[in-house]
Amino acid sequence: MFKGPDFSLPPPSASEPLTPTSCSPALVADAVFEGGGMRALAHIGALAVAEERGYRWGRLAGTSAGAMIAALVAAGYSAAELHAIMSAIDYRRFADGIADDRLHLHQVSQLLFKLGLHSGNYLEQFMRELLQARGLRRFGDLRLPAADGPEAERGPRYRLTVIAADISRRRLLQLPQDLHSARASYGLDPDQLDIARAVRMSASIPFFYIPVTLQRPDGGLSYIVDGGLVSGFPLLSLMPADGEAPRPLLGFHLCEGDSEDCSEGDDGDGDEGESAEAAQAELAKLPLPGKLIAFSQALLATMLSAHDRLFMLEQRSHWRGFMHTICIPVGKIGATRFDLKPSEVEALYRRGRAAAERFFFRQV
Repeated sequence: MFKGPDFSLPPPSASEPLTPTSCSPALVADAVFEGGGMRALAHIGALAVAEERGYRWGRLAGTSAGAMIAALVAAGYSAAELHAIMSAIDYRRFADGIADDRLHLHQVSQLLFKLGLHSGNYLEQFMRELLQARGLRRFGDLRLPAADGPEAERGPRYRLTVIAADISRRRLLQLPQDLHSARASYGLDPDQLDIARAVRMSASIPFFYIPVTLQRPDGGLSYIVDGGLVSGFPLLSLMPADGEAPRPLLGFHLCEGDSEDCSEGDDGDGDEGESAEAAQAELAKLPLPGKLIAFSQALLATMLSAHDRLFMLEQRSHWRGFMHTICIPVGKIGATRFDLKPSEVEALYRRGRAAAERFFFRQV
């Protein structure tokens, strides 16, 4: 039987989840959270600093672990609450309780027949329990009021957008919107999509987690995997439409290394050679299953980094003045380091705080 999250849920905040118009416009911002596995814990520290400065959140988007953070923020969890929750988790349970690099018999069977080492059940139920504690289950609970005029033709809009990849059809998915679009043709009602299920889709690291499947009306089967395959830092999903007044957009971006000079506008190439050599040395130490996972992650990271960096370079000048990126150096912690010590979890949180404090200091 599934055993749920091993911590006590915090009581609801005094305030309800904010809508884009429920506080001063000067302090409402949209937010995008980059994927990064365990490293995404650093987002919470940066988020805490922004909230301490009075920011509240309008629309939210994220990929993979960033989708987890975005969904919980959309549910009304504060950064302080997320910090308490994430400090109490046994992260080994996200890998079915297996923290070593040995290939276990049932994992061999799952990898061969289900295309992943781990079920992902704990991750999905973890999210479902936290969301239900705040009265959320389906995306219909996060649907924004209908717009008037040409904007209404774009279809329903939601406070949360989760990025995933349909590898069967080689497509980026913006969930839940793409479930109803003529382009995607899944024949599903986006309002009825389970939020926790969508996050599970977005976080399905290839080979690590069993992919989620969607049966299409044409009889085909789509395999849905980690959104980082197509966009790890999905700024595009919250870009304003033509004629729409932009709201400030904060992007929470993770960069490898320890440099405190990882600042807005950094293209991430400063220590590329050193990082590559270190990664190669670490890869050589791993047994076969670890090599398989690490190699696939490096492949995905290269693809998504090139895609999202190109977009940032193209859009930075066009959207300058409302789009800002908080770059958080996260050291060398791997995306699937589910054996993190409490001190390492806290260190990631502190890195996020420090990065946000530097960012806001430069804005003064």
